[in-house]
Amino acid sequence: MRKGSLRPMNAAQRRESILKRLSGAEAPVSASALAALLGVSRQIVVGDIALLRAAGAQIIATPRGYQKGSTG
Repeated sequence: MRKGSLRPMNAAQRRESILKRLSGAEAPVSASALAALLGVSRQIVVGDIALLRAAGAQIIATPRGYQKGSTG
């Protein structure tokens, strides 16, 4: 559940939040860190990243975590 929220976010909201967090990050963000921020398991985040990438999101996996790729 999100802090200050009465309802957990749905999958689409969670994926949008992942994209926003990656876009605002200066360094790679681990799946475990994203999971802790979102209140879900690491495996949920890994699955969300896979779905986002399949939908065309430019997300790069590095040994230290995920980061947004360049679009140009």
